[in-house]
Amino acid sequence: MFTCVEAGSVDISFWPVLHFSHRMNYSRFLTTVSKNRQPSLIRDLTSLLTNASPELVFMAGGLPNPQMFPFQAASVTMKDGRALTIHPKLMTDCLQYLPTPGYPPLIKQLKALTEKIHAPPCWVDSELIVTAGSQDGLCKALEMMINQGDYLITQEPCYTGTLSILNPYQPRYLPVTADHEGMNPEALKAVLSQWQPQDVRDAEEGVPKDFHPSFLSMDTDGRVLRFDSFSKVLSSGLRVGFVTGPKPLIQRILLHKQVSILHAPAMSQVLVSELLHLWGEEGFFRHIRAVQDFYLKQRNAMLEAAKKHLTGLCEWAVPTGGMFLWLKVPRVPDTWDMIMERALEKNVILVPGKAFMCDPSLPCQYMRAAFSVITPEQMEKGLESLAELICEEIALQ
Repeated sequence: MFTCVEAGSVDISFWPVLHFSHRMNYSRFLTTVSKNRQPSLIRDLTSLLTNASPELVFMAGGLPNPQMFPFQAASVTMKDGRALTIHPKLMTDCLQYLPTPGYPPLIKQLKALTEKIHAPPCWVDSELIVTAGSQDGLCKALEMMINQGDYLITQEPCYTGTLSILNPYQPRYLPVTADHEGMNPEALKAVLSQWQPQDVRDAEEGVPKDFHPSFLSMDTDGRVLRFDSFSKVLSSGLRVGFVTGPKPLIQRILLHKQVSILHAPAMSQVLVSELLHLWGEEGFFRHIRAVQDFYLKQRNAMLEAAKKHLTGLCEWAVPTGGMFLWLKVPRVPDTWDMIMERALEKNVILVPGKAFMCDPSLPCQYMRAAFSVITPEQMEKGLESLAELICEEIALQ
């Protein structure tokens, strides 16, 4: 199997060697463990409660009696002064088991947002379920598809969380170099030329106009799984994400959820749903723009500090999104020891680039600096200290 993971986005595409028919055979992408997963009868029966008649006498699941829940209602104060109220009925939803796919009102809202933003060409054959953050869905999806020793194409640098999921399977990585715009097309072409078929198993209206086209928006064959998260735009502690993709694959992830987390946190799902209801789509997009504006200012402050303290010592490209500035230190062959052994002495810490590489035994001249939570004053202090550290490191060469 070939799987393509792009670290700079939340899309995964899977590319078989054989030509796609109109109706894809997804079973060839599944591991034996995933194929052997069976539905949880109790979880399936519990899902019947979503649209159940009030007269239904439900004796199938071990649902705790809401009369014994210690919480009755809640009110969350928004930054604009409005109150988001969780009345007793909603509180029961917050505290009770939910269907494994997710809180039904939230799923409906997320489907509407996905259709508006991405307009997936294969939407009729797609499904969406809520996960405990996008990492939960990503882990389950990769475990669903990756076998020991599979070939895997990935952008490099790659998100360390993805590599941590994949490394136990000892995949044969085919890394594709990337720049600030993503995978380098020529590098991707060179990597694809290394394919050895015998080694592979058979295998805008109402939206912010600066959203870039996603893989999902271009997916006409049902090749893409997309992982979204509210961590960076609402709260990382809520642990609410969602995965969208072909129904046969989403069903396999759902079966994994049934026996692992049962469902994403109910309280968080209800809270996000009520927030989206309070804001409406326009309010949500206004919040997204505010988040973008905030991190743009943070990025600009980081670039000013880098220009002042790291010019001549480091190279960097201007980030067009995210929370990080990638720095290359041309005169330091490998940043690992400099960061891991000596940076704390200067009261500054970054992530050495080697942590994002498919082969961590190779030297790496890069490092990643996060500008999301530090103040401009801290940026100045931190990069000034980093400059001193780099100068000392160069002197040791």
